[in-house]
Amino acid sequence: MLIYTCRESGLTRRLFSTLRHNTPTPRQTPPPSPNKRNLEDLTPSDLCYYWDTKAPNAGQLAFADKLFIPSRHSPIKLWSASKFRTTPLSSIEPEVAFLGRSNVGKSSLLNAIMGQEICWTSSKPGRTREMNAFGIGGTKGGESKIVLLDMPGYGKASRSEWGMEIMKYLQGRKQLRRAFILIDSEHGIKQKDADILKLFRRYAIPHQIILSKIDKVLAKKKKQTKTGVSDVSIQRLRGMLQDLKPVIQPDPYVSEGPGALGEILTCSADVEVSPGRALGVDAIRWSILSAAGIDGSLEESRLAGS
Repeated sequence: MLIYTCRESGLTRRLFSTLRHNTPTPRQTPPPSPNKRNLEDLTPSDLCYYWDTKAPNAGQLAFADKLFIPSRHSPIKLWSASKFRTTPLSSIEPEVAFLGRSNVGKSSLLNAIMGQEICWTSSKPGRTREMNAFGIGGTKGGESKIVLLDMPGYGKASRSEWGMEIMKYLQGRKQLRRAFILIDSEHGIKQKDADILKLFRRYAIPHQIILSKIDKVLAKKKKQTKTGVSDVSIQRLRGMLQDLKPVIQPDPYVSEGPGALGEILTCSADVEVSPGRALGVDAIRWSILSAAGIDGSLEESRLAGS
């Protein structure tokens, strides 16, 4: 009996050891480093650069996020057009347009802003071949509060006729409130970007810069941002934004026209800060509403009192 018990005990130990080594352990998000700040704790003042405008506060960001929450009536695709003359003329909703070099991540950013995979995305440049309009903030039987436009990319894989149609739209569209130009943080302002900015100044088209893919500035690898971001990385980003200021807002005495809005926004559309919220998107949402004249002052007061 003693021999049997010992054998049984040994078998039990072997079985327990096998189970212990073969049972998968649940995946856990690595804890933030004591020398880093969590992504969700970063504010627009940390990630963006404001010199002529004020950074949005918590109430304003909450209002913007609430308006962009997807519903049955928002976002919705309103229309597509390959030529300016075919765009609907009867609409009265304020519009903002998103532009950028081909494959800069423009459609991915718009999906993150709208909270829904509604724009066509591809690893191949030049997939957006038309102006695509999306309505935001609509209700049953009501019009959208604002319209976002996904414009064809310029530069590699683009077509010269697209550029002409885009400029016709930007110059002639009365509903347009602002054009957002997406710049790849890895490559900076290329010649095509500089040409577009020059045209915008020449024709006094209101525009603003968004720096994309900033996770590559904040960390060597995307997965490193899961443990937070160091103050050194934030300062490196700040230095990059300060260097861009005189390029996008040149000396008015030598510039052909007004420069970009006095703030630079940043984002990483595929880096999740919290469920359904991408890095930098809340500040962009607020800037869109500001461009459209939707300040949310009444809603902010309600949120502050709740």
